[in-house]
Amino acid sequence: MIELAQLARYQENNRLEAKRAQGGLPHSLWETYSAFANTVGGALLLGVIETADKHFQAVPLPDPQTLCDQFWQIAANPELVSVNLLQRDQVQIVTAQNHPIVLIEVPRALACQKPVFLGSSPFSGTYRRGGEGDYRCQISEVQIMMQNRFRELPDGAPVISATLDDLKPASIHAYRQSFLRANPGSVWNAIAELSFLLQINAVYFAMDGSLHPTSAGLLMFGREEALARVFPGLELSNHLETGRREENACDFYFSARRQLQSQHPQEVAWAINEALVNALAHADYQDHPQIEIRANPQEVQVVNRGQLNRRALPANPVLYQMFHLIKAADGRGTGLLRIEAIWKQKGWSAPELTAEPQRREVLFRLPVSRKVQKRQTLQQRVLDLITTKIEISADQLETQLRLTKGQTETLLQQLLEQDLIELDPAGQRYRLKA
Repeated sequence: MIELAQLARYQENNRLEAKRAQGGLPHSLWETYSAFANTVGGALLLGVIETADKHFQAVPLPDPQTLCDQFWQIAANPELVSVNLLQRDQVQIVTAQNHPIVLIEVPRALACQKPVFLGSSPFSGTYRRGGEGDYRCQISEVQIMMQNRFRELPDGAPVISATLDDLKPASIHAYRQSFLRANPGSVWNAIAELSFLLQINAVYFAMDGSLHPTSAGLLMFGREEALARVFPGLELSNHLETGRREENACDFYFSARRQLQSQHPQEVAWAINEALVNALAHADYQDHPQIEIRANPQEVQVVNRGQLNRRALPANPVLYQMFHLIKAADGRGTGLLRIEAIWKQKGWSAPELTAEPQRREVLFRLPVSRKVQKRQTLQQRVLDLITTKIEISADQLETQLRLTKGQTETLLQQLLEQDLIELDPAGQRYRLKA
């Protein structure tokens, strides 16, 4: 962005800002940080002035390292700056005109991170870059940023009909304890509850500046009566614990996790957790969703009833990110591959993820016993053969797969009960169900 050897050739513009900073970090630095982030990014030069003839000149800095330390301390505090966009290598002490200066490279924020603001409200602390100066954004400009943000984070939009009182304190406490265990060094552990909820997008500002739970925040931490009002028909059922229905996604997840950890090795419990989080993240909560987890001695099943979402990315990215923050989800899109690898290592049948449009259901079956391996493999072979032949009789199946008559009848009955195949009564031939 800037050639330090040619420092004197530069002057302030929409992507460059010089700060003397000989007396410490100037407050105006943060206005420029917000402005750069909300516009196209830019570079801050501490220990540099702009001369009367509009050229940059380095000045002696008493302690550049202290400036860097002070910068990181403030940037990492979400109660002062809404988001820290910088990596460590974007704040450097460099040399120009025989003086050390501090170079801070501020990237452009993503739409889902905007507005980047200072203090407690985006409506009073959001800045943009114009020419060679920073200006505080009008309310209408902030609202446009928020609208774009909600397009990228649909479940991050505030639910206007809900209030912060609709969130369940015990669920928030359980989540924060889990976050603390997963991220013991995070600065978020020391901030106030409201600031924490803002950071994880569980609450956010409406267009009039009022605070409300977001869709994701309400799903994660909401009270039963508020969830029933906003998401009619929502059911979260943990059949690992005698059909227990939970109020919200947080309680549902932790309830299932306790049972899984007591019944399975750590890596298996993690994998089933990942499947459960995927069901929660992909559900359409406007379509009376019912999510349940159940088990028998042979397998664990995660069921998502409701409108099927076929997008690769989660339909509820904020909710998914909340689980990722407590290391309950892979976060890289490789979770299902890791599940398959664990099952292969165990010698178990591969997990099956199937969608049944007729029943409006997504079923994730996770075999946890070698006993079901042969049965499931035979079922798949039958389905593969029916797919190839279009239609096939029981006698043909028996011959081509070298099965006994009893095995053939059992397999066909199982597939009929699962609504995967159908029988043509006239020709006594089986085909895939349309």
